Amino acid sequence: QAQSEEKAFREEVHRQEMEEIRLQQSIEVLVQRMLERYSVDPRTVVTKGENPQPTEIEHARKEIESLGEVNLAAVEEFQKIQDRLDFLKAQEGDLNQAVSSLLATIQKINRTTNDLFITAFSSINEKFQEIFTFLFGGGDASLELVGSENVLEAGVDITARPPGKKRQAMALLSGGEKALTAIALIFAIFLTRPSPFCLLDEVDAPLDDANVARFNDMLKSLASGTQFIVITHNKRTMEIADSLYGITMEEPGASTVVSVDFPA
Repeated sequence: QAQSEEKAFREEVHRQEMEEIRLQQSIEVLVQRMLERYSVDPRTVVTKGENPQPTEIEHARKEIESLGEVNLAAVEEFQKIQDRLDFLKAQEGDLNQAVSSLLATIQKINRTTNDLFITAFSSINEKFQEIFTFLFGGGDASLELVGSENVLEAGVDITARPPGKKRQAMALLSGGEKALTAIALIFAIFLTRPSPFCLLDEVDAPLDDANVARFNDMLKSLASGTQFIVITHNKRTMEIADSLYGITMEEPGASTVVSVDFPA
């Protein structure tokens, strides 16, 4: 939003600058016209503080007569344009000040966001390594910033080393390993900013029995501080639940919700 406002301010400054140039050109045209027609520069006219002599008046009258037709509104027009120009310059100064203030605000926001991101990234990376090791029964994994020195514009690479394998990018892992690594990252983010509720939809679907067992162990270890609502078709995951809710069709076309509470 701040960047959008900055863009609007810059466009307004540009428009004001163009208007200033146009008015300057109008003034120059009027001055040039008076110079060509009357040989008088209105910007250099100075009035005398004393009463003129009759000879001076007569001389001035002859000069006026020699000028021919005079635009009596030229001075007034010049003053109006000058006033408009002064107003635009004042507006330009206000806009430049607003742009400077906005840029300072953006820099402050970027610094704050940068610090918060680094703190959150470090915390998530630490949790990610812990949960990955727990889910895989060993190995290690990490998050790395790539592509830019500015952390707010950098990408994130995920590298992992399952037990017995070499470290490699997540894209090179098997399907089950990718799923388990993604689960580790999701829970790392969740544990960085925990919530009393967590909804998981078919998270365990791509896992084999051994990985499902580790996944369930993790859910049980976290259940003391978070209530998990899990949508699953896996029997092993259903076994650790405190309550089950399912849909059955006892009669054709009639669905019924069935719930089962397990004793503690």
